[in-house]
Amino acid sequence: MMPDLVRWGDFALHTYGLMWAIGIWLAVWRGLRVAPRYGIAADDVFDLAFAMVVAGILGGRLLYVLTNWSQYAHNWWTVFQLWKGGMSYFGGFVAGAFAGLWLVKRRRLNAWHVADMAAPSLALAYAIARIGCFAAGCCYGRPTDMPWGVRFPDLATPVHPTQLYSTLANLALFFILTRIEPHRQFQGQLFALFLIFHGAYRFLIEFLRAGATSEPIWGLVTYGHLAAAAVMGVGVILYYTRRHQLQMNRSGANPRSVPIKGRDVR
Repeated sequence: MMPDLVRWGDFALHTYGLMWAIGIWLAVWRGLRVAPRYGIAADDVFDLAFAMVVAGILGGRLLYVLTNWSQYAHNWWTVFQLWKGGMSYFGGFVAGAFAGLWLVKRRRLNAWHVADMAAPSLALAYAIARIGCFAAGCCYGRPTDMPWGVRFPDLATPVHPTQLYSTLANLALFFILTRIEPHRQFQGQLFALFLIFHGAYRFLIEFLRAGATSEPIWGLVTYGHLAAAAVMGVGVILYYTRRHQLQMNRSGANPRSVPIKGRDVR
């Protein structure tokens, strides 16, 4: 593994942090490219990215600390040592989403356009970031005798490289969403599909993961399963609610529409 890409004395460039930075940069770059399609200004893309990243870091750290409080109860100052790791993805995702929604309302942007614009970028950033997890040797899976099993330095047996599974799954999701994007039928479709497929991926891979979120609470069910199921459920509700509204619009119940690249996407 390569937790430090470069180390020079007390200075270290951590691979985990670098991969997160690259993932965020690619997500913002991709957002800027498609923003005109959604009628969103470049300044709004930058401000949304900044707000969501900061909130995501704080929310991810907070939930991790709360769910692993025994590690910090007697050394509370280590809560602020972010460089030593310890983040909850679901905590970061929820906090980032709320920060984005707050800024959307403040700027009076179309929330569904912003969500659809962001959905493929979220999948891309997550996929790149998980490469950092692999390099750092965290978020690994359960023991396996498969030929592609990886033996991390602190483990006695090969385990599933669930970090790389995550990267492949979310790169596939990014590809799917970008192929659907030009044919988007209604506002919120891409975001709802992201929640559905991303939640499904996380639910399935939770069976292979090891770590705090993968501790069983009911048989094989883990906290990760519950969070992933909630994400999928929200996605399904959003998808069918937004699609139903489209059908109502087409029936004449609500004639408003928003043109996107020559098409009416209600």
